[in-house]
Amino acid sequence: MSGLLAALEGSYPANLLRTSFVLYPVINAAHILAIGVLITATLLMDLRLLGIGRAVDAETVIRSLRPFAVGGLLFALGTGLLLFSVRPFDYLANAAFQIKMALLLVAAINALLFTVRKTHRRHGIALRLGVAVSLLLWPAVLLAGRFIGFLE
Repeated sequence: MSGLLAALEGSYPANLLRTSFVLYPVINAAHILAIGVLITATLLMDLRLLGIGRAVDAETVIRSLRPFAVGGLLFALGTGLLLFSVRPFDYLANAAFQIKMALLLVAAINALLFTVRKTHRRHGIALRLGVAVSLLLWPAVLLAGRFIGFLE
């Protein structure tokens, strides 16, 4: 594992990010933008599932916003990997990073369960529980990410 991390840290993209005055802040901003897209799309879907905005069919809202949520997640993962590559050993030792990754995994599993089990088509406790978990986890991922730089 440490060999893989060392290779990642020594890679051309990681070196470019470390030495460029502009590139690291641009990738960091793109990461934040991707997270914003993900959380906004997810929040809007969750609120619709809770009954807010009934003028628009829930299926339509989900079908329209899911690509933004998935795209935001994939872009955040890609930019996050680039940022991680700059100092992988430091990030892995960072408690806030570890918490962020754990929360991200649980949030992604919750979202996947919504998709696979078509939970959004149901009503009742399963729907409310999944939405409540989503509404708590995605902002928690964001908050944990903000603490990474403060717990070095």
